[in-house]
Amino acid sequence: MATVDFETRQLLKAYRKGLISDDLFEAQMRELQNGASKYMALGKSHANEREMIVALLDEYRCAENFASEYLGCWNEVSNQECVKGGLRVIQQREAYHARLLENRLRELGGNPQCTVPTEMRTKEMGVYAAQDKSDAEKLQYVANQVQDLPKALSFITDVIDQIQDDQQTKELLRSLVQDEVSSVQWLLEAHQLMGGTKAAA
Repeated sequence: MATVDFETRQLLKAYRKGLISDDLFEAQMRELQNGASKYMALGKSHANEREMIVALLDEYRCAENFASEYLGCWNEVSNQECVKGGLRVIQQREAYHARLLENRLRELGGNPQCTVPTEMRTKEMGVYAAQDKSDAEKLQYVANQVQDLPKALSFITDVIDQIQDDQQTKELLRSLVQDEVSSVQWLLEAHQLMGGTKAAA
């Protein structure tokens, strides 16, 4: 936004000095205003609300699908019944989220394209699917990743805040965020119960 303000001031100076015509001034102002109103998601600008939503739905779907996969692997190697019970719920929740997100993506004319980068897949599976890492170590890993929960969820909430027209998707995302908060709260409570230090939520 600061860049847009600077460019606007520069444009006004040039116009007042008679360096650019009325037509060129109007055209460049329109261009600046269009640029300033672009929708932002995942660090990229999008031309309209639908394009922004489709981009988020695909990335979020991909992340939830992968979370369901690695949580399922963790559950298989866990030796703590209390952990297995919670993991089962969260794993099923993530799988359900992925299906909801994909369905909405397709309803909006989008197609699933996002895939998990190999490096990320290797890293996360190396933690969650490892038989030589305890549940306490895995819970500590989760706690380290979500010390600032609002920040961790900002890639979703930032888009929610920008949605004006597509109220169906907006409320779908708001409901999923509530689920995410519930899942993280359980994981942090389990971490504390297993002797971990309290993470800031």
